[in-house]
Amino acid sequence: MSRKFSFTVPYTVPVEDLHRALTGDELWQARFADAETATLDLAHPGGEGTIRLAMSEKIRPDKIPGIVRKVLKSDLVVSRTDTWQALTGEIAKGSFEGSSNGVNSEMSGSYELRPTAEGCEIEVVGTVKVKVPLVGGAIEPLAEQLHHRVLDSERKFIEKWFAGQASA
Repeated sequence: MSRKFSFTVPYTVPVEDLHRALTGDELWQARFADAETATLDLAHPGGEGTIRLAMSEKIRPDKIPGIVRKVLKSDLVVSRTDTWQALTGEIAKGSFEGSSNGVNSEMSGSYELRPTAEGCEIEVVGTVKVKVPLVGGAIEPLAEQLHHRVLDSERKFIEKWFAGQASA
């Protein structure tokens, strides 16, 4: 069985600026510069204004919830691939796919970047499935929360990055 989820991530920057940053290499290289256990692969299959970014990271054991540690067969490595399309008017669509090894899980869904009165927001809609007998259903909400926390952490980094760009 899978779990559906949705949430929005608000930004205080204009939609055009956020889209330009999300589809450029500079932001992501800065984001992953100090990530010792992470990998990043960037491509622009649709040309300028589009991106495909593949990320993976080994999760530190102290950051793994107890219920997940109990069923781990090896190190927990999470992978995520995001794609963003070109801006059409003031809207950009994207998608994500994620998985993990150590705990067999899959996540997928869509992004919609759109303007708001305060700046912009990304609507996230997806599903998560954890294929672990008996406890998979208990782990699925944790996987959803992790995705939400990761996107919120990216939001904080991006807004700080924009502030640094403005003062440079």
